[in-house]
Order: sequence, then structure tokens, then C-alpha cells
Amino acid sequence: MKRVVFFALLLLWGIVGRGQGVVIGRVVDARSGENIEYATVALLTTSDSAIVNGTVTDASGRFQLSAKNGKYLLRITFIGYQPYVHGQTIVVDNSHTKVQLGKIKLAPAATMMNEVQITAERSMVEYQLDKRVVNVEKNLVTAGGTASDVLENVPSVAIDNDGNVTLRGSTNVKVLVNGRPSELLASDVATLLEQIPASTIENVEVITNPSAKYDPEGMSGIINIKLKDKTAGALGLNGVVSANVGAPLPFMVPSELQKFIPTASGNVSLNYSTKRYSLFLNADAASRSRARTSHTDIWRKNGATILSHDSLYEYGLDPGRSGSVKVGGEIYIDTTQTLQVSYQLRGGNRMRRSGVQSADWLNDGLYNYLQTDTNNNLHINHSFNMGYVKRFAKKDQMFTADFTYSRRSGNGNGLQQQVYDSAMSNLERYYLRETERDNRGSNLNIQLNYTHPFSDALRLEVGYEGRVQYSDQDYNYFMTTYDTAGVLVRRDETESDMHYVYSQQVHAAYATLGWKINERLSAQAGLRGEYASVDGRDELHTEADRVTKNYWQPYPTLHLSYQISQSQSMQLSYSRRVRRPHMWDLNPYLDVRQGMEMSFGNPNLDPEYTNSVELSYNIGFKTTNIFTSLYFRQTNNMMTRYGFVWDSTTAQRYSWWMPYNSEYDGYWASTWQNLNQGINFGAELILDQQILSWWKVNVSLNAFQNYIEGTDLLDNQDRSAFRLSGKLNSYMNFSDGWTVQLSGQYRAPFMDLQTDMDASYWVDLAVKKDVLQRRGVVTLRVSDLLCTGGFGHTTHNDQLDRVFKMRRISPEVTIGFTYKVNNGLRQQRNRMQQDDDVEGDDSY
Repeated sequence: MKRVVFFALLLLWGIVGRGQGVVIGRVVDARSGENIEYATVALLTTSDSAIVNGTVTDASGRFQLSAKNGKYLLRITFIGYQPYVHGQTIVVDNSHTKVQLGKIKLAPAATMMNEVQITAERSMVEYQLDKRVVNVEKNLVTAGGTASDVLENVPSVAIDNDGNVTLRGSTNVKVLVNGRPSELLASDVATLLEQIPASTIENVEVITNPSAKYDPEGMSGIINIKLKDKTAGALGLNGVVSANVGAPLPFMVPSELQKFIPTASGNVSLNYSTKRYSLFLNADAASRSRARTSHTDIWRKNGATILSHDSLYEYGLDPGRSGSVKVGGEIYIDTTQTLQVSYQLRGGNRMRRSGVQSADWLNDGLYNYLQTDTNNNLHINHSFNMGYVKRFAKKDQMFTADFTYSRRSGNGNGLQQQVYDSAMSNLERYYLRETERDNRGSNLNIQLNYTHPFSDALRLEVGYEGRVQYSDQDYNYFMTTYDTAGVLVRRDETESDMHYVYSQQVHAAYATLGWKINERLSAQAGLRGEYASVDGRDELHTEADRVTKNYWQPYPTLHLSYQISQSQSMQLSYSRRVRRPHMWDLNPYLDVRQGMEMSFGNPNLDPEYTNSVELSYNIGFKTTNIFTSLYFRQTNNMMTRYGFVWDSTTAQRYSWWMPYNSEYDGYWASTWQNLNQGINFGAELILDQQILSWWKVNVSLNAFQNYIEGTDLLDNQDRSAFRLSGKLNSYMNFSDGWTVQLSGQYRAPFMDLQTDMDASYWVDLAVKKDVLQRRGVVTLRVSDLLCTGGFGHTTHNDQLDRVFKMRRISPEVTIGFTYKVNNGLRQQRNRMQQDDDVEGDDSY
């Protein structure tokens, strides 16, 4: 009888009483010690290698897998690294309910050829669950460049000649720097991108359909530029020092410009770390000049009758100087709490100098003139940041707080002068327009975020984000012309002076709920509610419309992910997004340019809203990775720039500007309008191919269709156009530390409301050589190798035909040198870490 009871209890334990434990570890890069996020971790049976449980590592490289009592194998895979299989069988039983594996190092993929080891660097593009990450250090053609050059080489991203950033053909994109809005750091995105050296950027995150956690500003998605704050993986002093010099080839520079147009930049990044704290210093300085030439033909007409034909040839040189210093530190309060503080001073002087030769072909040269433009803008920005992280005992349970406050100030002046031909002595005209600018502003950004895991399969994330922006712009406008007595007179154009005060507040609360439905299917649903208020006024013109707007809008998101196999996955996502008018979109201040053109903002402009759906598929083979995506975006209340000829009739229509002034009759004016609807849909393909052990290519193609619904401004005629763009990056790693990269880009023609854009294409070449026992790197970069880089567009309507062609001065050659400070200490520290791991270090 006792024997029967014993076997019954044993059977009952086997059925319902079998124990369960967890396997815990942390995945890091074997060379740098940096955490590897989104590595795939799988627990396998020892008998047939069937998958028992799986997960991906978090931002700290950590993972945790639950498992019933038994014996298992552990496998870890990640793109660009060798697959890892744990060397010993993992045993989970009543005596081992919590198996600590400690740090697990993934080694980059490597092959042997002719007794020379060629080690692959981390892939240029990494595909993660909700974003694509582009590693800048892999891209040689950006050496010595700026953030603009970096974004030019990011798949799906493009930058036009005015510094406007587009993602998948849309300018409605939000640019972040270290997760914070770019407007906190500069007055406009173009200025900021030109001031950030490429050497200070670690990677660029492209998030095409963000979750509710992210700011919904930006229709086509978010571009997050992550900067190098410190050098990870080593105690003591370490860092990087780099310098670059370059210039366009002198024989390619036109005679109107100086033959030697130099560019120089330097960067120092130092970090001192101990087990309790770390201190960092980043400093950079640059002097850059952008040279260009352009040709514009303008036919003004009334129906089929041509009234005038002006031909403009412009040559310009835009020199600029910038620099920044950032200091800060991180304190490890204890094993669960971290506090980081930093201060950054950023400043620069941006200039724009150009000359325009104008020829009037229908009036016997009556209005031929030479126009010169000179603009100088000096600005300084102070930014303070504090970040706090609290980790709890429960895996993935975390609270973070981030505070950023910045103040900026700037001033500048502009001169625009027209001198007519001497043949016009009987009708001599003279034109001098002067502008004095003074601006100041501040920004406050607060973000609080709490993550609570209810279980391994269910997680809730909630948070608050608040942004307060204030800007004060003061513009004075002067004109110097001949009076009736033939005397030059300078007068203050008070009707055009402006003192514009602008403020915007956005307060948002959000929540996302993520759950693992089964071993293959995961889902995340989110909702973000935002209240936004805008106030703008010109204190010098009470008759100007004041901007006072308040919005409350919900922004839902949904993400589904299905793991088909270890090498295949699919994602389906939906998000609602917004594009709010910026200050200059609302500001009615008049900007007069060459060729009788002017532009101004629209205080009546409202936000536009977009519904975005995306389906993506990723598959990886031994030497190939393919990422494909289908996307659809519908934009309502679309914001688009609209142009027209200025006269007494249009002055009444656009009453927000200023009282009618016949001096501008016949000028081509443009402002913003809300249209009905726009639709954008397309397909994207990104291919990573290891052709040979030493040769790898990355190809990206984006084909899409743009559709704009017709309005009364276009006689209710719809407009649509198809566009194809592509990028190619080829990397060749040779022996003795030589690397060659060839990069090519193509943007097909496309259209907006009134303008057809020309195709553009160019090729860049870069060579890198490791020196000083790999402590130093020498780079040679040739941008726009074939001298094809340019930009052009055509406008055609009943009032105006305009053809514009611009060419940048190229090719430009840049030579750079980078030195790793205390590189030997880093290597020594890595060896110490390896020794610790061998002894069973289970700290993770």
C-alpha cells in the first residue's frame, strides 16, 4: 500500500507539480562592450533543437526567458554578428530556478581569406522591431561632413538644396536629436544639420510608423539623430579626436567665385569613467562654404500673351562658421538609479552671399541689372539637460524623467542691391533693401515615462510629454531709392517692419499596451491625447490677423508583429499623425527675393492630419537580408505652398499681409494654403548583400505615387505623379586596413501643387586606411564625383512659366584624420572584462 501511495504522489508531481525557472543574461558587443538591443534569443530542447521559448534583448542588452524544469540549449542571433550557441547545457530544476548566464559577447561576422583575417564591421543598416538604425561609422562618404551629409546617405531620406528633409518623398517628417525636437537647439532644421559634425553622430533611427509614445508631429515618420555623448566600454580616460580639411577642385569653380573655397572641421570627444560616475566633454568647430550657380528663366504672361521674359544667372557662396561645447556627467547612484546632467553651448555665423545678373529680353534690355545679396546671421544657443533613470527589481520595470531647457538669441542683417545698366541714364533706377534682424526665444521640454510589466507577455507603458516654445522676432526694413529730384533717400519702411511674438504649448498623455499573444504573434496598441495652443501676433500692426488656435486631438496607434521563423518576420502598423504650422508658416512677414519674387506666411493656416498604414516583411539568409514595405498615407486639410501674381485683387484676398502697395504689382508671391486631401502610397525595398567575403552592398529602392485632390485654386483638376528613388552603397574591405566605399543616389522627377521637380543623381567615393596600429584612421572623400549634383524645377500656369536649374560646385575633395585616445586602455579593459566573464561574472 505504501508503494502505491508513493508512485501516485510521484505521478501527481510529474503532472502538476513540475517546477519552473528563468534564464537571465545580457548580450554585448565583443569588441566595444556596448549593449546589443533587439538580438534574438531562443531556448531550444537538447533532443531535437525545437524552440521552447524566445525573446529579444532590451535597450540594455538584457533578456529573461521562462522555462520548465529540463535541459536546454541557448542560441543568440543578430544581423552583422556571428551566431552564438551557449557552450554548456542549461539545466533548470528545483535547485536551479534562476540561471544567471552573465555577459554574453557576440563577435562580428568574420572570414579568413589568404591567411588575412577580414572582420566585418556592424552593418550600415540594422532592422529592428519598430525602426531602422543606420550606423554612421560604417559610412565613409560622410567623413568630414555634417548631419546633412549623413542624412543624404540614409535609405528613404533626402535633403534638397534649401535643407528641407524628406522621408519617402514627403517633407512632413519630424527630426529629433537624441530623442528631443530639433527646434530646441536651433531656429530651423537646415541650420542645425549644418552645425552637427558627422563625426559626432553615432547612428540615425528611421521610424516610419511610430507608436503613441512618440510625438505625432511629422506625417511620414520620425528621424532621430543619436549623438555620441561618451565612449562606452572602458574605464579611465578615452575618446576620439578628428580633423578634416577639403575644398572643391579649383578648375571646376566658375570665374565669378573665388577659386579656393576651403572647408575645415574638428571634433574632440573625451570620456572619463569610473565605477561610480563618468564625465564627458564634446567640442567641435567648423568653417564651411557652400558654392553654387543657378540659371532661371521667367515668362510672365496673361493667358497666351507673354508680357516679359527675364533671365537670371546667380552665383553664390555661403560661408559659415559654427562650434559647440558640451560637458556633462553621469552618476550611478546605486545599481538601480542613474542621474545624468549636461550643458551645451552652440553658436554659429551663417552667411549667404550671391550675385544675380538679370536680362530682360522683351524690353531691349531696359531693365537689365546686377543684383547683389549679402546676409549675415549670428546665433547662440544654451541648452541644459537632466535625465533620471530608475530600474526596479522586476525585469523591464522602469521610470525615466528627462528635462531640457534651452535659450537662443541671434541677430543679423541683410543687404539686397540692384544697379541698372548705364544705358538707362534717362530712366535711372536704384534699389537697396536693408533688413535688420533680432531674435530670441526659449524652449522647455519635459518627458516622464513609466513601464510596468505585468508578466513576460504583457507590458504597459504610460507617460507625459510637455513642450513650451516662445519666440520673439524683431525685423526692421529700410529702402534706399532715388526721389523725384534724383537724390538717393533712405527711408524706414515702417509698414513692412515686424515685431512678431509667438508661443506654442503642447501637452500630451499617452499609454501603450503590448502583449505577446503566442510564441509568434505580438501586438501593441497605443493612444495619445494632445492639447496644443498657439498664439502669434505682430505688435507693430494691429490690423494684422492674430493667430490664436487651440487643438485637442487623439492619436491612436496599432502594431502587430508575426515571427514566421527565426529568419523571417512581418509587421503591420497604423498611426494617426499631425503636421502643425510652424512659426514662419503663420508669420505674415514679407520676404522679397531676386527675380521679382516674394513670400509670406498665412495666419489662417490650420494643421493637417494623416492616417498611415504600413505592412513590412523582413527575411535574412546567410549572406543576404531583404526588407520590404508597402505603405499608404492619406492626408486631410493638406498644407501646401501656393503661388500667384500680386496685384490689387490678390491684395484684398490676402488681407492678413499689409495694405496694398502698387510697388509690388507683378511680383510672383507665394504663401501657404490648406487644400482638401493628398494621398501617398508606395513600396520600399532594402537589400543587404554580402557578395564576397570582402565586398558588401546595400541597395534601397522606393517607388511611390503622389496624388493631390483638385481645388478651386487649380480649377478642380487633380494632380498625380509617380516617383522612383534609389540609393546604392558598396563597401570593399581589403587587407592592411584598406576600405573603399562607393555611394550613388538617384531621385526621379516628382511634383507638388504647382511645380514639377527635375530628376537628380550623383556619386560619392571614399577611401579609408587604418594607421598607427588601428589607433588612427585616414580618410579621403570625393563628393559628387561625376559633377552631376544639382537641382531644378519648372512651374507652369496661366500667369507664369518658370524654369530653374541649380548646380553645386563639385567635385569636392576632403581629407580627414581620426585618432582614438587611450585606445590601448580600451583594449586592456576589454581583456579584463573577458577574464571576469570566464570566472563567472553574473552581473548584468
